[in-house]
Amino acid sequence: MTIYALSSGPGISGVAVIRVSGKETIYVIKVLTGKGLPRPRVATLRKINNSNTSELIDEGIILWFPGPQSYTGEDMVEFHVHGSKAVVAAIQSSISQIKDCRLAEPGEFTKLAFQNGKINLLKAESVADLISSETEIQRKQAIKIMNGKSSNIFNKLREKLLKILS
Repeated sequence: MTIYALSSGPGISGVAVIRVSGKETIYVIKVLTGKGLPRPRVATLRKINNSNTSELIDEGIILWFPGPQSYTGEDMVEFHVHGSKAVVAAIQSSISQIKDCRLAEPGEFTKLAFQNGKINLLKAESVADLISSETEIQRKQAIKIMNGKSSNIFNKLREKLLKILS
């Protein structure tokens, strides 16, 4: 199954980021842009078209991340487009028309990253903590965990416990 979602948050903005991850990602890129794959991890300007009518929806930047060297560990693309509700809705509607593509559940990209061994459980939880942080203290704590400081502490404690038990 291939999932997609608005990753930049709802509402009107200058730029919206729509993320797609899964087996049909390459097909989604080809159908929506009418072109082949861009170079991996290189921002590429492309026209983005309706998947059924080929009508132009918007022009934006796409970033292609082949798996397993992506956040989720799967083939992944980000469409950086104008942040109007109409543009986002049209692109999401076009993706939804492609076989085996569905709207992602909240946190599902991070869940895939965890399931595919890209991040550990502490880092997965710290991503959620960072996204929901409202204070500077919360932000700093989430960043510490995300950078592995807590993992290092837990790993050292684990090693000490194993030595004591052996």
